[in-house]
Amino acid sequence: MARRRATAGPARVIVAGDVHGEFELLAHAVARVAETIGTVDAVLAVGDVEANRDEEDATGVHAPAKYRRVGDFPYVAQGLLSIGAPLYFIGGNHEPWPALDAAGPGRWSEGAYFLGRAGEADVVGFQVAYLSGIYSPRVTDVPKARRTDIRDRGYYTREELHQVRRSASRRGSVDFLLTHDWPSDIAATCGDRPIGRPELRKLCTELRPRWHFCGHMHYPYRASIGTTDVVCLGHIRTGPQGIAVVERDDRGEVRLVELTAPFDHEPSHLPKS
Repeated sequence: MARRRATAGPARVIVAGDVHGEFELLAHAVARVAETIGTVDAVLAVGDVEANRDEEDATGVHAPAKYRRVGDFPYVAQGLLSIGAPLYFIGGNHEPWPALDAAGPGRWSEGAYFLGRAGEADVVGFQVAYLSGIYSPRVTDVPKARRTDIRDRGYYTREELHQVRRSASRRGSVDFLLTHDWPSDIAATCGDRPIGRPELRKLCTELRPRWHFCGHMHYPYRASIGTTDVVCLGHIRTGPQGIAVVERDDRGEVRLVELTAPFDHEPSHLPKS
């Protein structure tokens, strides 16, 4: 169902699932959408982006050594790889958090912007509420918790949950809620693990966004919470299941575009080391 926002002009955004440093795949997905549907004005990412600019950034990512790598982002930062649209991202539990926290919200590199830990932003006329990280009782359940190590950096705090509510309430209506983890009670389990967080479901219920986008599980899933469509995105390597496209037409109506055709990955065009 479309919803009208008469005050905003036409725009098209891609919401991307976990990228994990595979920015060539993201750029290819953006290019395929642009070829088949039309110009992409912005890309939003739901965390575990791993926008590592260099080796120093990569050392700040909490992950087993065999999974810790720089990835493709240096090519983006150096202007050798174009994503195809400005990137606005939140953080997951695998990010260069020491560097992100030191830089703070704003420009991360040419064409890439870190939205921040928690808050609300206008992205090409869409009102976007966001919360970086995942839950941990050692941080989220402790008032005024201090994140003391790299692993703790990937967890959100109680105060950040309140910050999202405050920021969004000042704006009024919310188009997108971006979180890394899923809200609870939309699916039972993934294997033998419960899925989703009740505080994220509560946040969704309170803000009543048109869409709640999330990632983390690398598994695509669709559900609803009240009037909100919940869109859980797969890893970017899964093609259409790893992205969502939202467009607003010249009448201010917004809709989710259904993608079905696979994205055949083209041979690498990145410089060879």
